[in-house]
Amino acid sequence: MFNSSLTVQALRVPGAILAMLIFFQPGLASASAPTDAEAARFLDQATFGPAPDLIAHVKAVGFDQFLNEQFTAPMTGYPDRIQYPSTAPVDCPSGSDCRRDNYTLYPLQNQFFVNALYGGDQLRQRVAFALHQIFVVSGSEVSMSGRMTPYLQALHRNAFGNYRQLLYEITLNPAMGVYLDMAGNVKGTPNENYAREVLQLFSIGLYRLNPNGTRQLNDQGQPIPAFDQNVINAFARVFTGWNFAAAQVTGVTNYVSPMVPTESRHDTAAKTLLRNVTLPALQNATKDLNDAIDNIFNDPNVGPFISKQLIEHLVMSNPSAAYIQRVSTVFDNNGLGVRGDLQAVVRAILLDADARSAMDGNPYRGHLTHPALFVAGFLRAFNPKSADGGTTSDGYLNPQIQTMGMDLFNPPSVFSYFSPSFGLPSQSPGTIGFTAPEFGIFNTSTALKRDNFINTMVFSKIAVSTNAPNGTSIDLSPLLPLANDFNGLMDTLNTLLLYGSMSAELRQSVIGAVQAVSTSNPLKRVRTAVYLVATSSQYQVER
Repeated sequence: MFNSSLTVQALRVPGAILAMLIFFQPGLASASAPTDAEAARFLDQATFGPAPDLIAHVKAVGFDQFLNEQFTAPMTGYPDRIQYPSTAPVDCPSGSDCRRDNYTLYPLQNQFFVNALYGGDQLRQRVAFALHQIFVVSGSEVSMSGRMTPYLQALHRNAFGNYRQLLYEITLNPAMGVYLDMAGNVKGTPNENYAREVLQLFSIGLYRLNPNGTRQLNDQGQPIPAFDQNVINAFARVFTGWNFAAAQVTGVTNYVSPMVPTESRHDTAAKTLLRNVTLPALQNATKDLNDAIDNIFNDPNVGPFISKQLIEHLVMSNPSAAYIQRVSTVFDNNGLGVRGDLQAVVRAILLDADARSAMDGNPYRGHLTHPALFVAGFLRAFNPKSADGGTTSDGYLNPQIQTMGMDLFNPPSVFSYFSPSFGLPSQSPGTIGFTAPEFGIFNTSTALKRDNFINTMVFSKIAVSTNAPNGTSIDLSPLLPLANDFNGLMDTLNTLLLYGSMSAELRQSVIGAVQAVSTSNPLKRVRTAVYLVATSSQYQVER
């Protein structure tokens, strides 16, 4: 019998043995070959959306082998950009392409969607975007593409690495240094912003947690705080003395290199951190920083806190305590004694029985697709191309998701694009039924904008313009042979868009609408079916 403490997530073993380990691993789904619907549902969680060829591939190789391929796939990411000074030079005037490309997030927003639509490293992108929504940096403070790029590169580089290294790199990233005021932090008047948020949002949360993510309670039944103001003050002093590295180009602030310490500005007094761990006096800035990162990294809260957030972004907004604990256990030990192995954590999340279980009517099993996922997922299903169909989309899609309440890389606060604690009301007045963060930006206006986007893509296209040199369209030609085969058309859309979850009511409603379209217009029949399925609530909520 296999040791139940072992996890397949970090084992490097032959495929046959790996399949056996998966089968016997508690909490993991069966390794049997997936159906079309199961493959599509898996891809909804592990990529920016299923496409017909990718569904066929997952069916052929299975979930685990697909993950192995994704863990080693070449990284697309974001290429290095020229660093520009804070004040635009005279040869980069207002209204020019230079100003747009270097003093706004336009090229990064476009690159995000190009990567999401066509990149082979789909899982890395999904995880990196989830990490961006946890370790938030916003264009509200870092609006230049060259300054935001190294931060995005760090997320992609560390998406399958170790959480400790990710936390270290993000702490010293200049964009984060500006966003949460660690850059230029000095002894005597230390800024608390990064100290507070690295604890509250990036690592352990507000309350002490059990391994299953539930709050620990004191003798009075009240949650136990994970830290207090004294701990925040101590971490604020840890983070003193750090600022930008030397400029690589004269007059241009260095956002590429990690921040560096100036010892004369670092507070060297003793500091008492989490769980009463005290850093001795007279340590230098680098030693203090590394000890503080270790103090955070080894806190028992990190496993359940980070695991729960990654589950929420990839699979469902209300994971069970048992699901959280299974993943948290892998965070604490990947089976080989390694803590914080994010590749192991991601594998555990996606192969868990709760992620792979059969569809049911439980409203807790899923989440509303946020606008970036909604747009990318729909386009990926129908072979996205340029407006004329001759090449690829340019990725100029942020204006589309802006109307839906999400401005890419420009979240409104350190809590990201929507509050992670936002919930839908229950049937009992004044109480929260279940957590539903994405619904925080969903209202009558943004719901209509989603429908408008589908209408544009199905019945028209995003035309070429100054900012969209290629434009964007979809290819519905593979569906045309099914225009008069109602069941075949519904079955195809059911798999591709709803991974087999289409209700009988929706199916009959769409068939009725398609039947009302003349047989002489097969394209309109197909468009009608795609529009109605893609604007349904069943499509917009991942299950």
